[in-house]
Amino acid sequence: MASRRRFLTATAAALSGASVFGAAPATAASVPYVSTRDHFDGNGNLTSGHTARGYDTSGDVPVVDTGRVSDLTVFVHGWDKNGSDPEQRALDKISKADAELTGSGYGGAVVGYTWDNDKGGGWDFGWDVSQGIAQQNGRKLAQFALDVKQSSPGTTLRFVSHSLGAQVIFSTLRTLDGRSAWTSSGYTIETMHPLGAATDNEVPGKEEGRATYDAIRNQAGVVHNYHNAADDVLQWVYNTIEFDQALGETGVESGDTPPANYTDHDVENQVGDDHSNYLNTVADDVVGDM
Repeated sequence: MASRRRFLTATAAALSGASVFGAAPATAASVPYVSTRDHFDGNGNLTSGHTARGYDTSGDVPVVDTGRVSDLTVFVHGWDKNGSDPEQRALDKISKADAELTGSGYGGAVVGYTWDNDKGGGWDFGWDVSQGIAQQNGRKLAQFALDVKQSSPGTTLRFVSHSLGAQVIFSTLRTLDGRSAWTSSGYTIETMHPLGAATDNEVPGKEEGRATYDAIRNQAGVVHNYHNAADDVLQWVYNTIEFDQALGETGVESGDTPPANYTDHDVENQVGDDHSNYLNTVADDVVGDM
């Protein structure tokens, strides 16, 4: 613990001024979104008036607010400790995802999922609190997925995530694997696409308690994980705070066994060392894997 504090204290200026896991340039497009902003406080607890499964929307989200669509992709952003309007930067990131996926040939609808990615503080800059909130958002996104499929069973549903957003979508899949309303109906998440996933690299393996392994095998069509050993944030911040390697850095841990419907893709040559560069460089890969 002490060594972690010393390292992070020494780099506080660099970290506190950065949108470490969620940077994005502003974009003009307005994209429908699901929101759980301010559903959690700085300690990662639900705030008054909010429930474990509840979510809000922008009022124009396909299926739950407006008409049915044949194909729907939910994009989940990552961590952000910049300190200045993280919600707007999340919406910018969502717009970026829509533009890049659509520009790469995706013909379905894209919606964003924005959550409390800026809560907490202390020696780890709120990382532990943010992870807890990401995990709890799995129940909320699972409810949205169930609402979509119950309203429109024919809609193909997909997840794309960046960085810490991977913990949201894997938590969602585990939640769905335990929801009888989902499993008894034969629903599935057709494809999942974590980009630079800020979660432990053991998570998809059957050696890691099997919860995520079973959820991927049972509730996803296919999972495509895009990893990059040169990722500057994952190798620097994630490794230091967690004393572990991220799934988005190495792919599934060497020696572990992922489900047959899980595939790792090494995108180092495309992405380079910039953690915010995935959507700019691999959106065409994502669309090709859909």
